[in-house]
Amino acid sequence: MKNKILKLFGFVLIAQISLFACCGDDFNVFITSYDFSANDDADDDSSSVTNADFFLELSPSYQVEMASLLSKDSGFINTANATSCDDVYTVIKRVETITLTANVSLFDIPAGESLNNHVIVEYQYNEGTQNTMNDLLLALNSNLSDFESYFTFDTEIPAETNVNFTLTIVFENDEQLMNTTSTVTFE
Repeated sequence: MKNKILKLFGFVLIAQISLFACCGDDFNVFITSYDFSANDDADDDSSSVTNADFFLELSPSYQVEMASLLSKDSGFINTANATSCDDVYTVIKRVETITLTANVSLFDIPAGESLNNHVIVEYQYNEGTQNTMNDLLLALNSNLSDFESYFTFDTEIPAETNVNFTLTIVFENDEQLMNTTSTVTFE
């Protein structure tokens, strides 16, 4: 009886090690910070811009951490017979909301209120395709790479407008990141 139990225990142990060896590492991924700036295509001086040359740029920075204490790629477990060693990336601390505001009234929207309905988003890897802020939120939770996004507006901003834009990202754990551009004057 003792011999059968030891064989069964050995079989289960070998099966678990084999399954463990066939899998890639598991990683947790989350946004740690982001750069947010106003830009001018014409002369790289964002203090004074025209609507045609103006855009906002978002560059998120992701952190990748191993989810387990033991790397399967460490050589501790033989993966020579593994059929697939794909790593698994899981987004933790998902983005719950992303909001763009201005410190002045724009588009008949009071200062400090969301401008999201007037924002057109384009991605670095897919320029020319227009997306919404909701599409950006989904991309931030699934793309998992340091890609740049560019924001323009569907309505022109009046000349002689001095404005600072603020982008606020709120995560599912209620943590938030906020960045504000320098003052931009529209000509």
